[in-house]
Amino acid sequence: MKTTRTALLVLATAALAAVAGAAAGQESQLTYSGSLQYASGDYTLSETTSSILLFNGFSYRKGRWNFAASIPLIDQDSPFVTYVGGTPVPSGRREGVATTSTPSGMSGTSGSGSGRGGTVIVPNPQTLDFNETGLGDPVFRADFAVFERSSSGVRFGVYGAAKLPLADEDSGFGTGEWDFGAGITVSKKVGSTLFLADLGYWSFSDLVDFEIKDPFTYSFGLGRSLEGGRYSVLGSISGYTETVDGIDGPVEAGLTVSRLNSSGRSLNLMLSAGLTESAPDYSLSIGWRVDL
Repeated sequence: MKTTRTALLVLATAALAAVAGAAAGQESQLTYSGSLQYASGDYTLSETTSSILLFNGFSYRKGRWNFAASIPLIDQDSPFVTYVGGTPVPSGRREGVATTSTPSGMSGTSGSGSGRGGTVIVPNPQTLDFNETGLGDPVFRADFAVFERSSSGVRFGVYGAAKLPLADEDSGFGTGEWDFGAGITVSKKVGSTLFLADLGYWSFSDLVDFEIKDPFTYSFGLGRSLEGGRYSVLGSISGYTETVDGIDGPVEAGLTVSRLNSSGRSLNLMLSAGLTESAPDYSLSIGWRVDL
């Protein structure tokens, strides 16, 4: 899923591969990766939403190209957050949810922000006893390394991505429409330290009677390998610009610790915290990667 949390995991995987040099000298490589994640937050609403996400994906690297695909299995305990392009958006407008308006300076049950006028989302109590499990939309991404300089440790790449509308729209795990993204990646390696950046733009489809803005995305990471590349540590900031009118986009800070063994298998543990109200308050995930 192309969420801020997914971007953090992408950065963690890139740091592990680039800092440790796991793929050095290989012309092609097929890799399986997965992660299990728990996230919780109110996403600007009055009710807390807790989610469990199991990701499975494959990537294939050939020369300067890397192709990746992943799909999440999602379990969620509220209907007030909808996944758009894999990103949790506080829609609050699914079946059984009403909206009203308040004058500026007043607040209601929930809404786009405390002390601001506009639409206020009022959950129907009948929807609070809710639990939904199902597959989310798969996301495909293709990366191309425009240039790599081993002498300077600089790498610059471009990518394109697409989310297929396969998830059930009524479950809140998709919008029933295509989403597309594109962007650039930059990395700079100095010894055992690596800086990474991912800048992009996504075109999101809208929900019925609910407009979703197309956001710019960004991820920045600083990683370091330890003990000859067996371990790596990555600190990162990742976020989106505004996706819902009047609500700051989700921004998260994360810390990832990874371990790589000699067979090319890796295990990582990531803890992240939301820096804006539209992001989950916190999330914890464990991920794994196996070269096939």
